[in-house]
Amino acid sequence: MTWFMIDDGIYDSPQCEELPLSAIGLWALAGSYVGRQLRHGDYDGAITMQRVRKLGGSPKLARQLVDAGLWRETEPDVFEIVAANPDGTMLCKYAATKELQEKRARAGRAGGKASGRSRRSKNEANASADSEANAKQMLQTNEANDEALAEAKGEANAKQTGKQKRSTLTYTYSHTDITSPNPSTPTPTPTPVSESEPERTTMAELEARMLEDPFETAWNAYPRHTGSKTEAEKAWNLAIQGVDGRPPADPKQLIASAIAYAKTIDEPKYAPNMSRWLRQGAYTDTMPSRPKPYRHALPDGTVIDDRWITGHIRDHVPAGTFTDAMRTDFWACVKTGIDPEQKAKEIINECQRKAQR
Repeated sequence: MTWFMIDDGIYDSPQCEELPLSAIGLWALAGSYVGRQLRHGDYDGAITMQRVRKLGGSPKLARQLVDAGLWRETEPDVFEIVAANPDGTMLCKYAATKELQEKRARAGRAGGKASGRSRRSKNEANASADSEANAKQMLQTNEANDEALAEAKGEANAKQTGKQKRSTLTYTYSHTDITSPNPSTPTPTPTPVSESEPERTTMAELEARMLEDPFETAWNAYPRHTGSKTEAEKAWNLAIQGVDGRPPADPKQLIASAIAYAKTIDEPKYAPNMSRWLRQGAYTDTMPSRPKPYRHALPDGTVIDDRWITGHIRDHVPAGTFTDAMRTDFWACVKTGIDPEQKAKEIINECQRKAQR
């Protein structure tokens, strides 16, 4: 009999802190499977993607285990369990009976081991149906919940998966009553349809899109996507409210901080999970300074400042359409002598057009 022994400190180890329970379950079941197969002297401890699926896992869970350092990918879609951390602390190990150890020693002295690929194929064919059924029953519920939550919140977007959305053609039909043709009526000439140039996205529009869901924007910009997205969103909301003596953070500033932090990371796998990064207040290290308040006095004594902008622009446009880029453009125009009232009307019209699209 071979034992798959798990260290008693695994429950609070850094590798497992942010892993979903379904990934931990796959790790434990795969370890049990490897221990069982080690009875055969020609087994090399490899776990194929086919075996991952038979145990009720998925490529996503396998990738999470690799990123956490609990598995190592020895070749494409082939993994092995990591028994110890780089510092030497143990995560797990295998213990065998004396008889099995002697059997393996005799098999090793006999030589003639098959290639790794053929050994894996042989052992894949001898898999235990009972262990597969139990594994599926234990893991499929958690995995289904994880994937349903990810799909509902839009985690599998085009940026993270690299898949492109298929374009959809919409056909519009109009109904016209059919009457007898009138020879005296001239045949209408079809109006040629010209191809319009693609609409360009301005900086202001891009900023508005980013602020439609600030957390999602920051999550996509953050260098590491392991761990619980739900916990990261909770930490995001706390950062906006202000906790542990830190002032409330502006969502735009947090997005900028996540982007700036990502540029400083060479190895994303060593970055902390986003929830920890937010709860520890590390975002303050890369957060840009707030824009300075503007103040401009016109010749007639009228003072143009942020309060004037609020009363003449912000209060007249849909929420989220007036961006920092528009604010900067407004001040640049006012300083060059453009009438602030006229510029404010132009910005209001632009914001309303954006809201109607």
